[in-house]
Amino acid sequence: MNIKEIDDFLKENAEPEFRDFSASLIPAGGGKLLGVRLPILRKLAARIAKGDWEDYFLKAPEVYTEHTMLKGFLLGYIKDIDVLLKYLELYIPKINNWAVCDSPLSGLKLIRKHQEKVWSFLQDYIEDKREFYARAAACLLMCFFVDDKYIDETLLALSRMKAEGYYRQMGVAWAISVCYVKFPAKTEEFLKEKTLDVFTHNKAISKIRESFRVGKADKERLQALKR
Repeated sequence: MNIKEIDDFLKENAEPEFRDFSASLIPAGGGKLLGVRLPILRKLAARIAKGDWEDYFLKAPEVYTEHTMLKGFLLGYIKDIDVLLKYLELYIPKINNWAVCDSPLSGLKLIRKHQEKVWSFLQDYIEDKREFYARAAACLLMCFFVDDKYIDETLLALSRMKAEGYYRQMGVAWAISVCYVKFPAKTEEFLKEKTLDVFTHNKAISKIRESFRVGKADKERLQALKR
């Protein structure tokens, strides 16, 4: 498929009602929407990945949010970690809302086989003061580094994120809630240290308490840790 064929396909599969609904969830400035559902975008990315996907990634315009998301989904089909990191470095600056961040980045399963290299790659993004650079780092930590080997380093990295902005704060809070579900004792001790800003700290506790995988007694104890 060439760029025009891909663009025509997107427009043919756009749903005005879904566009309007999605627009209500994505912050202003996040880009224009066509209203194409995620399963369709993922299937289209799989088709593009079989051809000259690099040409599409580098040359296709990004008029709509779906254009950017499609490029993000292409990253999930890369089989070489060095190539993935090259294109991930190009993709992260395109992120201007949570939608083009969370769904594409959560699909980068190759990272699980190359954690050490990706961990090094993430350090600059963890320290970055730009809201969505930090959001991207939080998302990748949450998806691929909440395990026995990295849990302590992941919690520390999340506490180091100081970028301003609601979407960085929410990304960190969400990541901490995932840490709690998998490592409750370690994460509770982390929360007791109060290394997060107040909003992120309290939002993390709220998200943990919303989980069906956290018991009532634990939720009541965590509520007392709110600041």
